[in-house]
Amino acid sequence: MKIASKLLGGVALAGIYAVAGVPAAFAQVADAQELPATPSVDDDADSASIVVTGSRIRRTGADNPNPTTVVTSQTIEQSGVTEIADLVNQIPSAFVTQTNQTANLRGSAGMNTLNLRGLGADRTLVLVNGRRRVPSSPGSSVVDISALPSRLVERVEVVTGGASALYGADAVAGVANFILKKDFDGVEANARYGVSTRGDAGEVNLDLLYGKNFAGGRGNLTLFGSYLNSPDLVRGQDRPWTAGGLPLYRHLPDDTWQLTDGNRSIYDHNEAIVELGGRGNLYTFNPDGSLRRPQLGPGGILNLNDPWSNTDLSTYLTDGGEFLGRFDGYLLQVPRERVSGFGTFSYDLTDRVRFFTEGGYTHTSSRTRSQSFASYGYDYVPADSPFITPAMIAANGGPIASALPFTRRYTELGPQDTFYDRSTMQVTTGFDGTLPNILGKEWNWALSYSYGETRQKIWTRNATSADRVALALDSTVDAAGNAVCRSSLTDPANGCVALNPFLPLSQGAMDYIRYDTSRSTDVLRQHVVSGYATGELFSLPAGAVQAVLGGEYRKESNDLGVAPEFNPDSPLYDPTIGVVALPLVGKYDVKEAFGEVRIPLLKEVPFFHQLSVEGAVRFSDYSTAGSTTSWKVSGEWAPVRDLRFRSTYGQAVRAPNISELFTSSSISGAWLRDPCNYYDVEYRQTATEFTKANCAVLDPTRKNSDYYQWLDVNSRGNSELGVETAKTLTVGAVLRPRFLPHLTLSADYFDIRLRGAIDAFSAQTILEKCVDAPTLDNIFCELVERDSGNNPVSVIAQQLNLALYHTRGIDFEADYWFDLSSLGFGGNSGRISVNAAYTRLIKRENTLDPDDPNTRYEYAGVFGSPKWKGVIRTTYSNGPVTLNWNLRHFSSMQPFRTETPEKYDVLGTGDVFYNDFYAAVTVADRLTLYGGANNAFDRAPPRLPGAESGGANFEQGSSAGLYDTLGRTIYVGARLRY
Repeated sequence: MKIASKLLGGVALAGIYAVAGVPAAFAQVADAQELPATPSVDDDADSASIVVTGSRIRRTGADNPNPTTVVTSQTIEQSGVTEIADLVNQIPSAFVTQTNQTANLRGSAGMNTLNLRGLGADRTLVLVNGRRRVPSSPGSSVVDISALPSRLVERVEVVTGGASALYGADAVAGVANFILKKDFDGVEANARYGVSTRGDAGEVNLDLLYGKNFAGGRGNLTLFGSYLNSPDLVRGQDRPWTAGGLPLYRHLPDDTWQLTDGNRSIYDHNEAIVELGGRGNLYTFNPDGSLRRPQLGPGGILNLNDPWSNTDLSTYLTDGGEFLGRFDGYLLQVPRERVSGFGTFSYDLTDRVRFFTEGGYTHTSSRTRSQSFASYGYDYVPADSPFITPAMIAANGGPIASALPFTRRYTELGPQDTFYDRSTMQVTTGFDGTLPNILGKEWNWALSYSYGETRQKIWTRNATSADRVALALDSTVDAAGNAVCRSSLTDPANGCVALNPFLPLSQGAMDYIRYDTSRSTDVLRQHVVSGYATGELFSLPAGAVQAVLGGEYRKESNDLGVAPEFNPDSPLYDPTIGVVALPLVGKYDVKEAFGEVRIPLLKEVPFFHQLSVEGAVRFSDYSTAGSTTSWKVSGEWAPVRDLRFRSTYGQAVRAPNISELFTSSSISGAWLRDPCNYYDVEYRQTATEFTKANCAVLDPTRKNSDYYQWLDVNSRGNSELGVETAKTLTVGAVLRPRFLPHLTLSADYFDIRLRGAIDAFSAQTILEKCVDAPTLDNIFCELVERDSGNNPVSVIAQQLNLALYHTRGIDFEADYWFDLSSLGFGGNSGRISVNAAYTRLIKRENTLDPDDPNTRYEYAGVFGSPKWKGVIRTTYSNGPVTLNWNLRHFSSMQPFRTETPEKYDVLGTGDVFYNDFYAAVTVADRLTLYGGANNAFDRAPPRLPGAESGGANFEQGSSAGLYDTLGRTIYVGARLRY
């Protein structure tokens, strides 16, 4: 009953938004919404067979200079997915991004975003019916495409070339246009249940679609509601590939690297581990505090005598024993609950004017989890700590002369959970129609107004304050001989409770170091007024010259909150936590004018079945970034009817978003290395010829003592950021041979160079680049604060307009269908259709600082960026029966680009294939029963460092990514149509 009420509530809410509309508003309706779902296969087909592919100029499907991937409603249905995001992200041009398997530890859990060409989700523009979708994460421009009404989607058009001039900023990498069904009449109900074959990862999905034409077909009302619940916590210890030891490369004495498996870190242990009486002499503790030897794996400490690294307690490895798995406690997928509603209403006021409105609301709840707080060997107790026992002194062979480091997991604290509660609504309304007798031609026009709002609440449970832990570990005795925090001797009221890490934590110590946060609230509001007109200017012998003229005004405001416990202006502020953050209110607006023209030059002459050129330009004026210009030029040449060549070259720009510009200071801490310390100044491989001289000038007083130091990291926005500029090129061909009907082949080369890209340097990189520059007078040293002894105190981490991204490759696509009767089978033997889409990635190079070759990284062939990525969909259909086989392929990848056959015994993962199957049968023309399996053969992630946890792309820092971490999942469902 609870689930049904939520579903019906979503439908009702969609209806309210759809019918209510916004007073005095106007609409821009995408041409695609007016048009048939399937483009004509024949260039010379009736001109009524029209589809929009990357442009507002009306054209036949084949007549398109921009490489466009189309996902139809039939493909969506036959995939068996509940969220269209899962299907769109299989497109080869899409890279690892935020999904329910990558969101843990990433923030904004519960979202599924699209990252075209690997340039980032902020550089991919998402449209619904050709109109900008409101962002799903305040402060950014990313859109949660899993919240879109998948059952209402007629098709998805993904354009990856020249899109910025057509649709605006954020389209540097491309555009995904989700085109909804129009004039839907009937009822469609769907219920689906999925689960892994290990009995977890359960998911319930219900949706209901209702549409009604009225007034003789002049009006239509469509309502859609859906409910999804995926509550299970699938943890690292729940899968064999993440429950055991890690695969790691071991550096051998002959300077080669050997792949080893089953490695466990010493710090992954529930009790403290200490080193007493010499290097490698490890002890742990019984619950009563008595000493014992830990049970190591058969190999003992694997890297104890490793000559190639600075091996110590924090880096010791063993191959089994009583040590835990690295990913225990982490989630392999985040739980989600989502209810959404969407509605559309349209009415033809006259034969030439249509009114429409559409609205939607989505509410998503999710959470992330990290394992309990741990000490990794950098925490220590002082030499005079009352918690150092006589047994420990005896094991050490005498008094402990200096601070005693230790490792352990504080499992008593429980895991840290962060909860996300997000709601998004958007209402668009307006008019569209035709204008007669413009230059003697009929023109189409559209005007719209859209209002969108995203509201997000975030709070954390069981967080641990590193600052409080440090104070609690710095223990001594008071005058009465009681163990106390050293800080309490001078400030008895500070609340500090001494922490004995060698025993199970006392309740007082847990209460002191652990805290919960109150809810913080982020709100994004977006207003968009947009309009355009398109039609013929005049005719040439080869056809009509078509044009588009339009404009758009957009205003966005963001109110980004913080937890009151971190805000010094809040009465709930707690400085002892060690995190300082301030709320932010930021806004901007942009005025844009755009135009597009297509000129047919030749048609039906020898060697020129068709020749045309087109261009587009967009002028933008941002209140923050100033004036920008995007443009593109395209050309098409068909020497014969069967073969068409196409090319697009253009400039795309992206202005910085709210978070990049205005994010207020948030101060937290991190263990960092001073690049002028005793070890790095001699042995750091990325040091330059200037490093030693600069370090000699600084001469920090702690250079010979601490390798890692706990420093403040101040993350904040940069109001001086400018626009990014990309040059994009595509060159390709489309083949549709008449001698083999129903076959289409295409290949397109792409090259994108993004300069002045907004990117962040890590705090450690900022420290290093400060001293690696020719002088200390540089932009990076301005971000480092040092004390009177020139020791680093804090680092400002902000984004800069320095990065250079360069990616290029080739997209391939093939479509073919045939009836089995053509092969001699019976007349009712059915049809087979095959679609194959592949991308060959030639280069994906990211350079944080073009002046520093040490910041240049080539990702092609590295985890997350396979050189070959593809999907082949094969479908058999025969009346009420449909069978589908989806084959996903990733070519071999490796953890790092520096691997070579001479240095590494195992280079890559090998080719990885995933097989997904779907079967459906329709009963009595109304009821369809279906089921299927994803990763049907339960393919485990490859055993290479990083791959076993999902092939995490290291630049993203997520614990899952390209490879499937859940294993085989199965589902069953029923769909009823009236």
